[in-house]
Amino acid sequence: MNKIMKIFTIWFVFAMIISCKNFAADKDIKQNAEGKIKGFLDKILDPVKDKIASNGPKVDELVKKLQEEEKELMQGDDPDNGVINPPPVLPASDHDNTPVPAVKVAEQNGGQQKEQAKESEAKVEEEKVEDKKEKQDSEKGKVEEKKEEQNKEEQKKKQEEAKAKEAKEKEAKEKQKRQQAESERRAREEKQRQEQEEVERKAEEEREREEAERKAKDKIKDLVDKIAKINGDIDDIKGEKSVGATKVKNKVTGPVYDDFVDGENSIRKTWGNGDLEEDEEDSELGKVLKELSDSRDKLRNKLNVGNQAYDGYTEPPLKENVNVNDIKDDLEKVKSGLEKVKSYLEDNSKFEEIKGYIEESNDDYE
Repeated sequence: MNKIMKIFTIWFVFAMIISCKNFAADKDIKQNAEGKIKGFLDKILDPVKDKIASNGPKVDELVKKLQEEEKELMQGDDPDNGVINPPPVLPASDHDNTPVPAVKVAEQNGGQQKEQAKESEAKVEEEKVEDKKEKQDSEKGKVEEKKEEQNKEEQKKKQEEAKAKEAKEKEAKEKQKRQQAESERRAREEKQRQEQEEVERKAEEEREREEAERKAKDKIKDLVDKIAKINGDIDDIKGEKSVGATKVKNKVTGPVYDDFVDGENSIRKTWGNGDLEEDEEDSELGKVLKELSDSRDKLRNKLNVGNQAYDGYTEPPLKENVNVNDIKDDLEKVKSGLEKVKSYLEDNSKFEEIKGYIEESNDDYE
């Protein structure tokens, strides 16, 4: 029905104009009618004109829409199946019919005109509301757009912060990795250094061990050779009937004293820092050397005048000659004692023990 009323209003305006032109009998009536109609139309259309001035594109769209609706109604497409008759065609001649004044027509349709005016005003208000709503929607859109832009900025900021954090964490990991690599490198170098030192230490120990073995073997050989020399001289003396006491001293008792039993550089006094003399009861070599020392002392006393023993202060004078038979048993005991020393020195199982004695010696055997 709203469409019908809109179209009716348009046709009504057109009919009023045509009626005024066809039925105005004189100039005063025509001018009076035109003035009233113009005032009436201005009253109705002024708000519309104002609206059109402010909402040109929307009004154009509305007019176009009304024209289309008018066309549909004229073709019988109105939803209520109503038929709008075109405005009556008034006779052009004043002599055909009695003219109907335009003012009277306007008065007859006053109620409808007022209603149409109210509807037009309501339409204007509706347009204002729609404009306000559109403005609000536009403002809302701007707010949302601004909010979206802020969200984008915040998201961008968060992404940049995340990237910065990731870069910082990556740098920290790289730094930790470098520190770990440096630590591992230093550890490897330290390990290599320690291994090298260990190799050098072992090489030094090996060298010292070999040197100690060489010294021990050289000393053992030297003592064995001296024993062989002494025992050879003993055999020579035993083949004689009489021998000079000095010869026996120089060939037998003297070397045994100096190198084996009681001399300052004897093995009994020097090996193990003299422990062989003190531990003669607990050491196999100590016992052998003690027996050799006793046998040597008995032989040495028989070389003195009157077989006198040495008292530690004054050495008794030697005999000029000695009967070999008188000293033969003593010579055999000394030789036997030397053989026991020789057997000990040549026992491979005693080598480490002998080497230990030599290493602890206060003598230089080189």
